[in-house]
Amino acid sequence: MNRDLRPIISSHDLQIEEPSAIQPADHFSAANALRFQFERYRTALRKRWWIPVLSLLLLGGPAVVYAVMKPAVFRSQAIMWLTARLALPGGERPFFEEMSSYMSTQGELLKSPAIQLRAFQKIAPRFPELAALGTNVSPENIPFELSVVSSPKHSVLSLETKGRNPEATQAFLNAVMDEYLQLKNGAHQQASAGALSGISEQLKDVETQSKQQQAELIAFEKSNNIAYLTEHGLSAGSHLSKLDELLSDLRTEHRLLETLTPEQFTDASRTEQNSFSDVPLPGERAARAAAAATQPAEAAYYQALQQVELLKAKRDEFAKVLRPSHSKMVKLNQEISGLEQLLNTLKTAGGQRALAQMENRKKSLELQIESLESQHHAWESNAVAASSKLAEHERLKQELQRSQALYDRLLGMVQTVDLNRSLDQEPLSPLAPAGPARRSLLPKIELGAGGVVLAVLVGMGLLVLLETVDDRFISAAELTYQLPEEVVGQIPETRLNLLTNGRRMLRQPEERHAFVESFRSLRSSLFFMFDESARPRMILFTSSVPKEGKSTVAAHLAASLAMSGSRVLLVDADLRRSSLHRIFEVSLKPGLREVLTDGLPAGKAIVPVQVPPALLPESGVESASTRLFLLPGGESGDSSGELLLGNRADSLLRELSAQYDYVLIDSPPMLATDDAIGLATKADGVFMVVRASYTYSRMVREALDRLRKRRVRILGLVYNRAAPSSDYYYRYSRDYRQAG
Repeated sequence: MNRDLRPIISSHDLQIEEPSAIQPADHFSAANALRFQFERYRTALRKRWWIPVLSLLLLGGPAVVYAVMKPAVFRSQAIMWLTARLALPGGERPFFEEMSSYMSTQGELLKSPAIQLRAFQKIAPRFPELAALGTNVSPENIPFELSVVSSPKHSVLSLETKGRNPEATQAFLNAVMDEYLQLKNGAHQQASAGALSGISEQLKDVETQSKQQQAELIAFEKSNNIAYLTEHGLSAGSHLSKLDELLSDLRTEHRLLETLTPEQFTDASRTEQNSFSDVPLPGERAARAAAAATQPAEAAYYQALQQVELLKAKRDEFAKVLRPSHSKMVKLNQEISGLEQLLNTLKTAGGQRALAQMENRKKSLELQIESLESQHHAWESNAVAASSKLAEHERLKQELQRSQALYDRLLGMVQTVDLNRSLDQEPLSPLAPAGPARRSLLPKIELGAGGVVLAVLVGMGLLVLLETVDDRFISAAELTYQLPEEVVGQIPETRLNLLTNGRRMLRQPEERHAFVESFRSLRSSLFFMFDESARPRMILFTSSVPKEGKSTVAAHLAASLAMSGSRVLLVDADLRRSSLHRIFEVSLKPGLREVLTDGLPAGKAIVPVQVPPALLPESGVESASTRLFLLPGGESGDSSGELLLGNRADSLLRELSAQYDYVLIDSPPMLATDDAIGLATKADGVFMVVRASYTYSRMVREALDRLRKRRVRILGLVYNRAAPSSDYYYRYSRDYRQAG
């Protein structure tokens, strides 16, 4: 078997993952995760059962003893209900309270320290044990426990009192109800008296105020003529409206005259001469005045204009037959020129007259506006004074009416309160008095049960807390769920008996069967998980920390491989703490250290060994197989890591790999030394042994992470010392172990 020592690695067989990318297997559901968690807690309870038991003894035991030794408690019950309340005519409640709130309030009032203290002081003289407590008893020292329960669906209060003396307990509950009713009646009478006194005083004040207001109203009406003021106010309003209209017209006409020129004024007088209506509009008065003043001048102007036109027509007739220098033509021109001068004179005089008329009209309008404004101010002052007096009169009347209405209402309230004071208006009254007190075992049961429950909760809480902190693996399924590497074997936990010949043998046949079958299953995984060309021949066994059983697993797997017909060499490479020689009962020296340091040939150090008794048939006959060989560790010493990393170790492993079908190497733990890392890079693959309920999850992850960083081929995980309940071989061993 001459072949290279380096492992045959394919992309399918080797998957390097970063530590941060390691996640539980995707095919495990949340239900499986819950099942694993439940299994952890069940295992923790099986291993640490003494924690709940100790908690139960330390907490529950004293509680039960105290409950048994506690004096007897007697319980008395009573019922109070909400009766109908008389609704008086005109009566009004000061506020409305919801029924549930009212019942809760009354319940708290019944439990108040003041009522309980008064009830205790009432019954204390009748019972010597209560009188012995003295007169200065505080509400906290009252030897009774009162509870009040109100139902949201019913108007009923259930009262219950607990005490040591049955007669005193019943009397105390009756006294509580009596004191409650007396307190409510006293408060009702006090409230009614206070309300009646306050309303009576307010009634007197309102009556005095009404009389004063009535006197003020009469005096005002005597000093003022209300009818005249009312009529004057109405007429003043109408007159002011007319004055406002006249002032508006005059102001409009005055603004119009400010904007007109004399020519526009004259044209307006001509245009409006024939369009004046019976009711003059703003501006028509000025046009009418201008038209009346300019009628004579206008007549002379138009006569002269007609003459000029006639002379011009006549001149045009003469021009047809006469020359311009003719005496008739000259005379006509002179007459036309004279008439034109007369027209210009008349026109100029008309403009001056129009301007003078405009100024006169403006002054007239200003005087009229000033006069009307003065009248308007006087009438407005009179109207305001009349309105003020009428408003004052109305205010006095309304105040008197309000005072009278308030007086009538207060008078009715006085009558209602006076009637309420003489009636019993407390709606809550006893329906059933306190019944005879009966012995109650419930407090003792509650106290004992409460102590037991508290003890169980504390114990289970401590158990859950410890299990939460503890992250050790308890099952192969959990190992598969939390780590990406495959679990290729599961070795059950076994117990050994010392035989007469000094050899150790498994105690029970079922254990032997399960133990043997577990290594057969691990051997089958090695055979059938890989193709023939990729099957690992040099396999390294390691663990995270010491005492996980890697040496035992390696030894028994090597024996199982040898029993299948393969030549197997088991190399004890844990030079610091060799243990394989004790399993096979051979000498420690010479061994691997002597081969690597002294140049001893490997053949002189390798010894044939027998199959361990655990893998032998039940008859106990040992196998004389010569297919299993062991290279012990040799004498321990320093520099073990350097020896395993040297060239001599490489050549030795290459030589041994060529001579045997399988070479199984037992290496030191991963986290204890770095020796296993150097050997892992030389082997075809690594089996990581994980001990049940021993190895912490963080340690296994750290060890696997170191292997991944060095690109070592991890063949799988071997779960060692599994609980018998989780091993399938135990369940059917009785039926098949003889046939196997």
